Amino acid sequence: MRVAVLILVIMLAYAGIYSLMSIFVPKLVMESIFSAITDKPLSSIQDAGYLKALSGRQMHAGMYTLTTVIAGFFVLFAGFQKAQKWGWWGFLVVGGIAWLWGLIYSIVIADSFSIIFMLIGTVLLLVGLFLPYKAFFAKKA
Repeated sequence: MRVAVLILVIMLAYAGIYSLMSIFVPKLVMESIFSAITDKPLSSIQDAGYLKALSGRQMHAGMYTLTTVIAGFFVLFAGFQKAQKWGWWGFLVVGGIAWLWGLIYSIVIADSFSIIFMLIGTVLLLVGLFLPYKAFFAKKA
């Protein structure tokens, strides 16, 4: 269980770094996505208001991600670490939606940077969840 908790702490910290990048340097995060979708660099946007709107949207998404990460730490230490099933299911559902949606979307738009980023998060989530699977779902005598 300790190893799984450590892996999930790393996964949450990893997501937290992404969220902080989205908040404080949104253009860095937006660059690969914009290029993958448009085949143009982000610097090709000439309208400052449009770029400001895109950056604001990315910062807003970063805040949502940060609040999800904070909630994830509460779930990890209040439920998952104590082998409560709701903690396991919470990580599966919320983590699965976040990482798998990001991975699928990145694959669809062919954003190689985001594919790698999302794949690492997905692997950390799945390893952290399935390593202690028996502690959560072992048949009780």
